[in-house]
Amino acid sequence: MKKKKIIKKKVLSKEAENFINFLWEWRILKYIPRASLHYLKGPAKENVAEHSFYTTIIGWMLAYLEGVDENKVIKMCLIHDLVEAREGDRNLINKFYSSTNELKIIEEITQDYHLKKFSLTKLFQEFSEEKTPEAKIAKDADILAGMLLEKECSDLGNQKAPKWLVFSTKRLKTKRAQEWGRLLIGTDPDAWWLKIVKRYILKKAI
Repeated sequence: MKKKKIIKKKVLSKEAENFINFLWEWRILKYIPRASLHYLKGPAKENVAEHSFYTTIIGWMLAYLEGVDENKVIKMCLIHDLVEAREGDRNLINKFYSSTNELKIIEEITQDYHLKKFSLTKLFQEFSEEKTPEAKIAKDADILAGMLLEKECSDLGNQKAPKWLVFSTKRLKTKRAQEWGRLLIGTDPDAWWLKIVKRYILKKAI
C-alpha cells in the first residue's frame, strides 16, 4: 500500500506577509468616496483610489516637463492619500477643525508593515510641507486631479462646481499647472474621442 504524500503548506515569509497585508489596507481606498463630494453633491462619483491614480499620472507629466525628480513625484502622488485608509477622507473644511496627526498615521503604517526602507514617512512629510519643487508639483497634481471631478460635475449640470473650479485654480502654485487648470475648465471632455471618430469612422462613411 502506497503511503500518501504529506503536502506541507508553504509558509509566507514575514516580509511577504507584511506586504500582502499592506496591499489589503491600500486597497480599501477604492471603497472610500471623495470627501469633496460633500459640497459638490455629484452627480459624478469618485473614490480615493481613483483620485490617487489621476494625481499620479498628472504628477508624472508635470515633473517631466518641469525637469524635476519624476520618481520622487510619482511616489509622493501614490502615497499622498494613503493615510485615508485609517482616518477616512476629510473635505477641505474638515481639515481646519480636525486634529488628526497624519504624519503619525504614516509612521504607524510604516512600522506595522516594516516599510522603513521605502521612506514613506519622509516622502509624506515632504509632500505635506510643500517646500521642495517636487512637493509643489505633487500638490498641484493633487489639485488638478480634483478639478477633473469638479469639471465633470459641472458638465453634468452641477451649478456649484464652477465655483469650486475657480477656487481650485487659485490654489495652484506652478505656472504650468495654472495653465493646465485654466485649459481644463474650458475644455470639452468629449473632444478627444470625437476627434478619433471623425478620423476613423466618419471618414469611412463619406
